[in-house]
Amino acid sequence: MKTIIITGGHHNSALVVAKELVNVGFNIIWLGHRYAAKGDTNDSAEYTEVRAADISFHELIAGKLESKPTLKGIGNIPFGFIRAFKYLKQFKPVAVLSFGGYLGLATCAPAYFMGIPVYLHEQTLVAGRANTMTAKFARRIYLTWQDSARFFPKNKTQFVGLPLRPGILSAKHIKLFNNSLPSILILGGKQGSHIINQHVFLGLPHLLLKYNIIHQTGTSSVTDDYRSALTKKEILPSDLSVNYKPVGYIGEDEIGQYLASVDMVVSRAGAHTSYELGLLGKRSLLIPFMHTTGSEQHQQARLLEGAGISLILSESKLTTPLLLSKIKECLDMDEPSSLPLPRDAASRLVGDLIADLT
Repeated sequence: MKTIIITGGHHNSALVVAKELVNVGFNIIWLGHRYAAKGDTNDSAEYTEVRAADISFHELIAGKLESKPTLKGIGNIPFGFIRAFKYLKQFKPVAVLSFGGYLGLATCAPAYFMGIPVYLHEQTLVAGRANTMTAKFARRIYLTWQDSARFFPKNKTQFVGLPLRPGILSAKHIKLFNNSLPSILILGGKQGSHIINQHVFLGLPHLLLKYNIIHQTGTSSVTDDYRSALTKKEILPSDLSVNYKPVGYIGEDEIGQYLASVDMVVSRAGAHTSYELGLLGKRSLLIPFMHTTGSEQHQQARLLEGAGISLILSESKLTTPLLLSKIKECLDMDEPSSLPLPRDAASRLVGDLIADLT
């Protein structure tokens, strides 16, 4: 059985492709993050979901260039390449497929010099430094957004869209709460957003008088926001507590159902969320993470705002009263139309990769 190594920063779409490659007979080795952030002692969603899919997971510790580098972080840059080289030598893959970020670069660079074909999937509108460097080693660069082609050599790019979790397309609307209030899904990316969580906590007594809230807090042991959310639910009056559902992380088996069943979403503007909201035409209030390459999240949010799907609330202006006001404004928007985005990215990507390898 031939082996393909999958690695990179965006595990949701990568896992969709990994499962499809397993279905057509490949062995998948996954190089990824055991923990989501520095200092976190809880297993990452990536680690949990990859292992649940019965795919062989191997932790890869690598370094990246940071604005405030540490000696340990700098040391992990060369050691990351060495660790990846050892995995490549051990598993002897026929290809490496990267889904972005510094783990992808650490794996793809040695793979290229070992003569192993490299493929890259770019999820965002704005390519980061690691991906533009990885692109130099790649045979093919698969694009989620056509506009990101400007960052890569034209002869290498192919527009496929974002590989979608099956539940995103198949889920039907169901009643999530035993009342007629509008329902809101609050996301902060797969790690959760501490700043958004804090304002939601402050606004809960007001929010729950008017809305049902499903609140993904993240499972970080550093902020411990999930535990805080559970504690707040316990001390709420019973008539409000039933309108509040805190969850640490929403897995691929649930996310489609929630998106299909809520009236709006409050979220960051990450690659996967932006694509899924655009594809579904789901009303949303987006609070882009400020510290991304080329204001990547802000640009994705602007694309959805221009399509009449989303409103944008700048993190620098975020206050609890403004959050409450913007949620009401968003719910008052006209029902948006969906964007004409590909729904079959995984099969497009896998089909092309197999054809290229043979």
